[in-house]
Amino acid sequence: MATIIRTVHWTILPGAGDPVALITEAVSKTDFAVTSASPETITIDVPRAMMKNRWAAKIIGALTPNQTGGTDITWTIDGPGDKHYEHMVKISEGLPDDALDDHGIAAAASRVAGKLFGRKEIRHLANILDPGEQVRAIGVGSFDNKMGIAALTDNRLLFLEKSILGNESLVDFALDSIGAMSLGKKMTGETLTITHSGTSAQISHMGQGQGDAIVQQFRRLKRPPAQPDSPPAPAAADPIEQLGRLAALRDQGVLTEEEFQTKKAQLLANM
Repeated sequence: MATIIRTVHWTILPGAGDPVALITEAVSKTDFAVTSASPETITIDVPRAMMKNRWAAKIIGALTPNQTGGTDITWTIDGPGDKHYEHMVKISEGLPDDALDDHGIAAAASRVAGKLFGRKEIRHLANILDPGEQVRAIGVGSFDNKMGIAALTDNRLLFLEKSILGNESLVDFALDSIGAMSLGKKMTGETLTITHSGTSAQISHMGQGQGDAIVQQFRRLKRPPAQPDSPPAPAAADPIEQLGRLAALRDQGVLTEEEFQTKKAQLLANM
């Protein structure tokens, strides 16, 4: 079977603790093994497990301190099969709840009525986001006859198949490629229609308010920034004051009588 390489980005939040110690402890709760660890690099081996339909894999994390006091980790998962993201979810489940940046997923989910999905699915969604990418609205629905998570971030609209036990299916639309979003409502739920790059796509069977939240956040993101007010036009100079200044310059010898009379005539002509 061909080897596949996937990349996952994590951010350990400031105050969570030593990243190497946190990850080593999390891995110890799995059947994986940390084979080497330093402040810059962590290597994790995933053993072959036939009963779990799992191929062996190697996971390497590059650690970099960030400007907020936390640590960014770029993980490279190298191995055959389709469980790369599942490996990372399994490791993350052993971390404290407040150790990882969740990209605003929990806050977005809290604004939607009802339970959308479990902790494992939320962690899976975080694994496919880019560093700094924030989720603005979230819901569940059906796309291409597959149930999954729909999430609008500040960069894109994505649809992630809900199950991580089989095919890791992800479809996304860059925010810049989306021309419009519209919402329809039926007995079966809300339907989100996305117009992008001259075509359209639909996410259907969304819960009450979920599609609407995505549309509203999309419009906020696409709204052009407010332009600063134009500075007021300078007030026209008072001709009487200008005439007085010219007379003062004549009296001071700066202007001759002839120059004064010429400028006076020009000023009066423009009144």
